[in-house]
Amino acid sequence: MSQHVFQTDRIRTLIFCKKKPSVSDEEFSRYWLEEHSRVFMKHMGGKAGLIRYQQMHVNKRESARFKDMGVPVLEGYDGVVLFDLESFDQFTEHWSSPEYLSDVVPDEEKFCDRKSAILLRVKIASVFERDGESSTAGTISSPYHILEDRVRLFYVFRRKEGMTIEEMGKHWLEERTKLSLQKTQLGKEMIGWEQMHLAFPDPIVQFDESMSNPLPQWDGVALCDAPSFNSFLHPEDIKIRAEDNEKWLAPGTLLVLPVNIAKIIGKVTKPSHKE
Repeated sequence: MSQHVFQTDRIRTLIFCKKKPSVSDEEFSRYWLEEHSRVFMKHMGGKAGLIRYQQMHVNKRESARFKDMGVPVLEGYDGVVLFDLESFDQFTEHWSSPEYLSDVVPDEEKFCDRKSAILLRVKIASVFERDGESSTAGTISSPYHILEDRVRLFYVFRRKEGMTIEEMGKHWLEERTKLSLQKTQLGKEMIGWEQMHLAFPDPIVQFDESMSNPLPQWDGVALCDAPSFNSFLHPEDIKIRAEDNEKWLAPGTLLVLPVNIAKIIGKVTKPSHKE
């Protein structure tokens, strides 16, 4: 397990996206994974500073199960894209390049509603990571690797009224981390946990800069990997987290999003089964 520190060698952008209304869930997931990943790798895979690219496909069945159990679920999105780069300037440069605009964007428009997508710019705090990594990368002919040894839960939330974002970040990084790792069953089962703290200015923007849709009022995002979605539903853990939530989160603003992960570029933590 590593100490929870901010990554200094990379930044992260997250894109929350919806499928086109004319595309089914199955068509969206299949095209994004099998076809678009090849287009992206062909035109963007060799860009300088691109460290990680993951597709996260919303698990609709698990979303429904979480809702049935009374867990608030983030709705309105069909996927999340994760890019780690050396700097935000590189993201701006690469995503305004002729290759992206002329070759990748037209392919995105075949399956994705780009006008509704939102972009988050965040700093990464690696809270927990089991030993061992796999660094196999995709190619144009075989661009993706589905991670079958884990599932992922996204968390988004807003801070409690009257609390500064600095105070929130301190509690989240120090107190919540200690509580989760030492007091919960999830802490024993999780494979990885990353907190994503907003990178100012303009941490949340429209992916399509020509749009002016309302933006979500989130103060933080986290992802947690575990062997099963059941790891997030231990009754005693839910009670422990709820008591802590009252100290720093605005009521009713903590939402989760269950996703399955496909790695296109970059390392992914492998689970360790050591005691």
